Amino acid sequence: MTQSVGIIGHGLTGITAAIMLARAGYQIDLIGPKPEFSGGLQLAPNGLAALQTLGHYEAVRKKAVRLESIRITAMGDGRSLADISHNDKRVYLGMGRADLYQLLAKHLSQQKNIRTLASPAVHLASSGEKMEILLEDGRSVHADEIIGADGANGLCRSFVAGARLGRKEAPYYAMRAQISADILPRLFSRPQTQLMLGDGCHFVSYPIAAQKQINCVFCASAEALHPEWEADMLAEHPLLKYLYAAKPQWAKLPLYRDDPIASWRRMGVTLTGDAAHMMPPHLAQGAGQGFEDIACLAVQLAKKDLSAGLRSMAIERAGQLKPVSGKAGVTGRVMRLSGLPGQLRDSLLGLAGAQLVESWLEDIWQGTI
Repeated sequence: MTQSVGIIGHGLTGITAAIMLARAGYQIDLIGPKPEFSGGLQLAPNGLAALQTLGHYEAVRKKAVRLESIRITAMGDGRSLADISHNDKRVYLGMGRADLYQLLAKHLSQQKNIRTLASPAVHLASSGEKMEILLEDGRSVHADEIIGADGANGLCRSFVAGARLGRKEAPYYAMRAQISADILPRLFSRPQTQLMLGDGCHFVSYPIAAQKQINCVFCASAEALHPEWEADMLAEHPLLKYLYAAKPQWAKLPLYRDDPIASWRRMGVTLTGDAAHMMPPHLAQGAGQGFEDIACLAVQLAKKDLSAGLRSMAIERAGQLKPVSGKAGVTGRVMRLSGLPGQLRDSLLGLAGAQLVESWLEDIWQGTI
């Protein structure tokens, strides 16, 4: 008898899991509204290796912009601190979130054993040998296993943790915007990641959508991002003033300090992606680690049954995520240094920046698949 899986969460991790499991012969219910995507993401070598395992790598590579390097500069005076070149053997990509979702959604539509249910899930319970998912519209779905891909504040994380998880005020925020390359200096269109380190803030940009759009992210504390922050922090800067002139629609996103939870599985519910590990956007690992979760599950299911495979994935990935999450947190704290510590950071990067960054990221970029 065909086993059924309820996947709660219609984002990148959720639909990737649905495609993989449908191809493996499981009956899938993909539950929740389709999200609205904006802006871009970077895919580092480990995330791309996971996509290769899942059969999406070539399609993603054709659609994305290949980024040749990471250029780190000091925001204050523009001096170069480090230039990390991606050699011919290391592929590193920039891509629009909506473009990636549409690519995966096309693969999703080709699977016959997937049912999509747009109503949100509001309650989970054990029902005999199956799990029951109660939807907001009153319907119930029964599944042999549930995969929670509904994010850090979702129903599944609360169920696995055993309590409704609250959020404190975020200490740091990301202001994200997607700007047409036509109205920015050509420097922004170069196929590279631009990282500027400032006094208690930092800025990242890279091209997406065939280099026709620039994904821009400005990160600072809640206090610094007051209503006039653009005029205070962008308008007088020799390069960032072009962002100010463009008057983009900035989306404000909180950046929490969030370690992966100790256990990713409870009863028949297994967490993946942001529901298990909310990655700060400092190492280009948010989407990539979610893809690694699903690639790991695919490897486990090639040799184990559904329940055992999910259990093994949860244990293996929980152990692997601890050092990655730790490095992401440390990286964020280094990026937001101010005053004398910030000056010392810049001096150290100026002396051995490329070597330091390469060494710091080597084990993460190698991946675990």
